[in-house]
Amino acid sequence: MLAWEFAIRPGGCLRAAAAGAKGTRAMGGEDLLRVCVLGKLALLRDCTEMQLPPSKKTRALLAYLAVTARAHSRNRLCAMFWSVPDDPRAALRWSLTRLRALVDKPDSRMIMADRDNVALNLDGVAVDILSLRNAVRNGMDAMSIDALRQAAEALEGDFLEGLDLPDCQEFHSWCTAEREETRRLRAQILGALVTRLADAPDEALRYARSLSLLEPADEAAQAAFVRLLRVTGRWREAEEQFQRAQQRLEEFSVVRNGALRQAVQQPLQGGVRARADDGAAAASDAERPRARPALHEVRFCWASDNVRIAYASVGAGPPLVWATHWLSHLAFNWESPIWRHWTEEFARDHAFIHYDQRGHGLSDWDIPEFSIDAFVRDLEAVVDALGLDRFALIGDSRGGATAIAYAARHPERVSRLVLHGAFAHGWRHWGDAAEIERREATVTLTRQGWNNPGFRQLLRSLLLPDATPEEIGWFDELQQISIPGENAARVQQASGDFNLLDLLPRIAAPTLVLHSRDDVAIPFEQSRLIASRIPGARLVTLEGRSHILLRRDPAWTIFVGEVRRFLREGASTISRA
Repeated sequence: MLAWEFAIRPGGCLRAAAAGAKGTRAMGGEDLLRVCVLGKLALLRDCTEMQLPPSKKTRALLAYLAVTARAHSRNRLCAMFWSVPDDPRAALRWSLTRLRALVDKPDSRMIMADRDNVALNLDGVAVDILSLRNAVRNGMDAMSIDALRQAAEALEGDFLEGLDLPDCQEFHSWCTAEREETRRLRAQILGALVTRLADAPDEALRYARSLSLLEPADEAAQAAFVRLLRVTGRWREAEEQFQRAQQRLEEFSVVRNGALRQAVQQPLQGGVRARADDGAAAASDAERPRARPALHEVRFCWASDNVRIAYASVGAGPPLVWATHWLSHLAFNWESPIWRHWTEEFARDHAFIHYDQRGHGLSDWDIPEFSIDAFVRDLEAVVDALGLDRFALIGDSRGGATAIAYAARHPERVSRLVLHGAFAHGWRHWGDAAEIERREATVTLTRQGWNNPGFRQLLRSLLLPDATPEEIGWFDELQQISIPGENAARVQQASGDFNLLDLLPRIAAPTLVLHSRDDVAIPFEQSRLIASRIPGARLVTLEGRSHILLRRDPAWTIFVGEVRRFLREGASTISRA
């Protein structure tokens, strides 16, 4: 077995010494000349980097002789580097003279040249890529993890980085082939590190990430990356990477073996690290099982106006569709305490279906139209894609208007309707002059200052007035990731224009309306108005002033109890029928 010692010079060159390896035949006690071709070409003697000739062709000649590790005819070298009518043999002699001054020792010649051939004497010379290839040929199991780490670091640099000779076609082709072989070698090293570091997932993740970028069409590499993202508690990124990898494999027409899907569905051990809020929530709700929403798949469908909509169905049971609110991002919602508890709660005994409306999250962002009609098209696309004939429908906040319009237009498909924090006509209809002026100013600020933390704090104070610092951080990230400022402004504008009051009497489904009494964002009177105009609707008043119900809010417990009781009534009615 060879004893390897790896070291990295600043700039990324691997230095390797191995007794008896081809390209590294150094004798004990002798100064070792090191040729580094990983990254920018470098020559070192006694651990001191030597000044290379300014001529790129001379440097390329040194690299070629070192890596090929054999003699070449002068005619071939002339044709490779100096295929010009001047005097190529004289140019070769000039370059060899410059190299001899660098590499020859007082008592031995390293550049071996006669009338016909030229070679680099590799006795006492270490060539990083040759040493590394030799180590891999002897088995990576024989290499220590430290050696693999340093090899991976060295291989981050391109083979002969920056040493391109576009006019020398044969050298260019040789470089291309060497770079591809080096890329494959790097993939082997990264794969070995991911495997060997199974007990250190945080460190393994770094190498899995690099491998996934290096091998975009390798399902095993993508699966390893997704698995480690989940193991280390990065749920949102894992879901997003899963979706990107699926799309990439489809683009490359890869025949898949199911490894990627297994990675995203594989149950994790109970000790898997999660964010701090996950631990707190688990402690408070340990007595009941939870859905694991991050294990489920985001799918896509197309609305009738050719807008792509992202949706997901989590859990099993009667279908319960959540008409989307704004500030939604399916993958992030599964991780965030702002919305995660909705999925965890209702996916326990329902097929809980939610989606990102147009302009948000994983759905298309470049949208020509934001309107209630357009939002209804999004909902229609999702339920049609799932083949749902009849289902219960929840509309939260502005999603309530979408749910109202859909229930009025498709009474045969909505079995039960739940509205929370909803409004049936926009702020230009129900607001007074001061309110309309404030809302219009908010639209302008949204368009111009969405990326300003101060403005986002203002919006948060309306939707989550009693949020903790941790919740504020989550909500701030949600605002940034879920929707661009221009789209947010257009959605707010659309939310002021619609008027669905005439549709309310046409709703045939049993309806439950819930609203927080002191809601800062949408006045409680809006839900009172809705309940008074929908035949047979029941209004439940929740205590509090948050427009968004968090798990820790007392109103959330009341909300869940009322909704569950209401949905059970519908199930028992269907059962008796």
